[in-house]
Amino acid sequence: MSFAASLSIVQQYMTRYGMTTYVILGSIGSFFNILMFSQTQYRRTPCALYILAMSISGIWGLNVSAVPVIWGLDYPSPFLYNQVSCGMFFYFRHSLNQMLRTFFVLVCIDRYACCSDRARIRAFSQYKVAIRLIPAVWLFWFLVCIFPTAIRTLSNGVCDAKPGVYDIIYTVYIISTTGILPLLGMVITGILMFTSLRKMRRRVVPATSSETGTAILRKRDRDMMKMLFIELVICMCTLSPNTITHIYKTATTHVVRTKERQQIESFFYFLSRLFLLYMANTFSFWVYISTSQTYRMELKNLFIKWYRFIMRK
Repeated sequence: MSFAASLSIVQQYMTRYGMTTYVILGSIGSFFNILMFSQTQYRRTPCALYILAMSISGIWGLNVSAVPVIWGLDYPSPFLYNQVSCGMFFYFRHSLNQMLRTFFVLVCIDRYACCSDRARIRAFSQYKVAIRLIPAVWLFWFLVCIFPTAIRTLSNGVCDAKPGVYDIIYTVYIISTTGILPLLGMVITGILMFTSLRKMRRRVVPATSSETGTAILRKRDRDMMKMLFIELVICMCTLSPNTITHIYKTATTHVVRTKERQQIESFFYFLSRLFLLYMANTFSFWVYISTSQTYRMELKNLFIKWYRFIMRK
């Protein structure tokens, strides 16, 4: 068996065991994030509300995206039952994952705003802003995703954009919304957070200072910054291959491919457009718990509280 042909077997193993593992771990992680950030003390904190919304979108987006792919190894793919299933699976998969990326960017913006020395920028980090933006993001993506769903069709066992001008429009849309825009947003917010963090570290501010508008860098703020930086790098690493693959596919549309090249490209399409792309939904909790002592302590306290509550019953 040639190397190219063996990639099909590798793909099956990665789907069956790799995707199954990260779906389970990602779902558990998102569930714990939801438990953590839905507590009373976090409900009026804008950053916590964005993470809560991100976790809710993430757990649904991960399962709607990855579970049908795993199911399709042994049974007929639910994407390909009919035209309706082709469109609906894409609609919810795409909209939920876009919500997750948008909320992550909002978390980064909120941390930058919270640590800024400018009152106008700090005004973004408010409860009243968060409770307006979260439903606005949900509504925005549920409406926007109607368009790419409408130009997809089921043809010859493939659920994809209609050929011709629709395919060009769809490709530009996907490259922009799943690649360029979220990556650009992450890079910009990452740079802003880094510069804000450096400025705050240079300041020498007494802990008892009562100066109006002065931001004091607490341990929780440092932990949150560190967690977001790590998660930002991971998201960029998992999103970038998808964008590169779409650009490559568009640029080589008219290239005649050998069977071996088709097999290799099919594997890399799977790796970048499915495996890595959906893996981005799974990291937040595991990054938080591995890098933040504060998060671990608060999660431990949550477990103790629930244990005492159950034992009292």
